[in-house]
Amino acid sequence: MGLLEILKEQAAFGFTGRINILLRSTGQVVGVVFQKEGYIVSAKMNELTGMNSLHRMVYSDVEQNDFKIIVEPEFIDSELETMKITFEELRDSVQKGFRVYQDSKKLKPPMNLNLIINPEIIVDKTVLTPDEYDVLLLITEWSKVSEIYSKSNLMEYQITNALVSLRKKKALKVFQN
Repeated sequence: MGLLEILKEQAAFGFTGRINILLRSTGQVVGVVFQKEGYIVSAKMNELTGMNSLHRMVYSDVEQNDFKIIVEPEFIDSELETMKITFEELRDSVQKGFRVYQDSKKLKPPMNLNLIINPEIIVDKTVLTPDEYDVLLLITEWSKVSEIYSKSNLMEYQITNALVSLRKKKALKVFQN
């Protein structure tokens, strides 16, 4: 049974507790979803939290099906609650986002590329979106594309779209080692 099916089932029962997401191959915990009275109230996967982590968990589960999912009833402290969404809201959000995610995968750059910021964007006063700004901040510290994807708190498709947009704005340059 996949993650969405388990979340739907637990929501129908008004479940309160945690749903641990483990890699089937290693048993390593990679994420957790907290439900309270059937509502999804918190989620975390690696460095991502909230809706971004839920999307990443669902997309990974759909594409790779490498998760072992363990449901544990437990008391959920109100301090853990960072959102309150129904399963239907999550499903609708994931369905809309998955199309964008699939389209952006075609534009994803090779992971071994190294990027540098073109300083002309400062002089030109180039207008940036919040996602573009976040990606530029990452590039100041991590130049390799694979590092940008692994260190970002953005969704993969958000990073890809920001990188494509920054290249179109001539804000990035590719360099070889």
